[in-house]
Amino acid sequence: MFDFKQSWIAAAAVLVLLGAGIWYVSAQPKSDEQVFCTADAMQCPDGSYVGRSGPHCEFVCPAATSTSGGGTTGGGTGGGGGILPYNSGIRGVVMAGPTCPVERDPPDPACADKPVETNITVVRAVDPTRVVVVTTSNKQGMFEAPLPPGEYVIQAGPYGVPYPRCSDTRVSVQPNTYARVAVSCDTGIR
Repeated sequence: MFDFKQSWIAAAAVLVLLGAGIWYVSAQPKSDEQVFCTADAMQCPDGSYVGRSGPHCEFVCPAATSTSGGGTTGGGTGGGGGILPYNSGIRGVVMAGPTCPVERDPPDPACADKPVETNITVVRAVDPTRVVVVTTSNKQGMFEAPLPPGEYVIQAGPYGVPYPRCSDTRVSVQPNTYARVAVSCDTGIR
């Protein structure tokens, strides 16, 4: 004889198992999903800076360049496949103004723009989401970042504080040259 209660329980059990299977499959990470890493940076032993990358958002430093002799046919140097230090980059200063609420004519030297000690982030102009260098300017507002030739954008300013508000500054780095740049910041004084 047909038992309606047992078939109802069996159908419910099948639906629960089917739902659990669908949830399990949909909860698994896809191998082609894009991974977004935080914009942290780390200085490697060779002096270069790297950001987090890869599916596990790890810091990966370039392999060190080997300068030890021997080990290769013909007396080569046995290079380790690493990168050489850059002979190019950015040298800059961060200045903030106005420093007085009222400007005078002639200008008061005490109201001149002042150097800013703050955070500096350098990104590639073609990929502003990928941080290349993180550093700080010193008490004189000066900073330096060794970089390969290319187009960059400098972002300056303290984290989580509205002022001074610094404008993004675009800079072009040429081979064997340090580009000079001045970053302007607004103090908010009016």
